[in-house]
Amino acid sequence: MILVLAIANLRRVAAASAAFWLAMAWVGPVLAEEGKPAQPQQADANPWAVNCSSGLATTELQCQVSQNLTEAKTGQRVLTVTVRRDNGNGSLAMLLALPHGLFLPSGASYQIDQGQKTTIAIQTSDQNGAYAATPLSPELVKAMKSGTNLNIGMESVTRKPVTIPVSLAGFTAAIAKLESTK
Repeated sequence: MILVLAIANLRRVAAASAAFWLAMAWVGPVLAEEGKPAQPQQADANPWAVNCSSGLATTELQCQVSQNLTEAKTGQRVLTVTVRRDNGNGSLAMLLALPHGLFLPSGASYQIDQGQKTTIAIQTSDQNGAYAATPLSPELVKAMKSGTNLNIGMESVTRKPVTIPVSLAGFTAAIAKLESTK
């Protein structure tokens, strides 16, 4: 009985270790070296897409603006930034879909160009990555419309800082389209 339990524990440790190293091998190329920004690939000249769908219970359109950044060599998603309208109060909120391999207690941060850096909590994670969300004040939306880059920061599990610049080119037009679908 003890031998069976020991073998089962050994298998779990081996599986967890293999999963960790596999995740690190997968995430390693995605995350940049310490202090250097990652170089994600952006697909279009206007990387902000407006997507709308209607829910099952209502015919009202639910729209969002998003930008998906992928790793140039593998095509794997590195970061998705989504801005959507809160149905309850009509204000805008930003959702960050972050990669695996992060030190979760450090949270994530955002900064427009060289402006003030704001840290937000990473709220949950699943098989697709980790997620953080924050409401967007009208002042922040205005700054995003006039900015060049939205810099998303995080720490890898090895506590190395990673910054991913997200182009704000086309953001103003995408938000205008989003707002016109009220």
